[in-house]
Amino acid sequence: MVKDSTNRGYHHGDLREALLTAALASIAADGTEKLSLRALARDAGVSATAPYRHFPSKRCLLAALITRGFHLLQADLAAARDAAGAAPEKRLLAVSLAYVGFALGNPTSYKLMFSTVLEDFSDYAELKQAAEASFGVVLGILDEVLTLRPSPGLSVSQAGAVAWSAVHGVSSLLLFGHDHRRSDSSPRAALAQLEHDLPTALGLLMRGITG
Repeated sequence: MVKDSTNRGYHHGDLREALLTAALASIAADGTEKLSLRALARDAGVSATAPYRHFPSKRCLLAALITRGFHLLQADLAAARDAAGAAPEKRLLAVSLAYVGFALGNPTSYKLMFSTVLEDFSDYAELKQAAEASFGVVLGILDEVLTLRPSPGLSVSQAGAVAWSAVHGVSSLLLFGHDHRRSDSSPRAALAQLEHDLPTALGLLMRGITG
């Protein structure tokens, strides 16, 4: 898994990738509001106009970051699916665990991918395709599961929406609840238990969806 990087180094000939890496580090430190192409250029030691050859605007830079995030997520999901064997149920659990693992290992990218900084992907064809490809990994497995064990009234797209909601919810609870895990409150205790045995929890969720 490729994790969020905070390395701001620039290597000649790879300015685009250096800018993406530096932008992600900037967002991790200061959020998207303070992200600046000119500041990134300054930190990279290039002219103020150089980044615009790769990213015509800040929105284009954000779209590229989100696209890269979905590409990495899709790769992680596909790798987990392929390593899990032929049984669709095992594939579904493996992909669920990979999704949570991606979120926890790439918190800045994950938050950006599902934030509202770009509410409409339709203006960015590559981003739209990358997001759909990630979801497609899950849909493909659910199609196999429902083919083996049809569930009347449940379509693949409906099952996919519920499955995504489940793993996204688990990921968000673990990710955003990080600062409060030492609390003795019941919700925090439940969160700690969830993290302690994540495969069992996700397995129960997936079995509840697929029957």
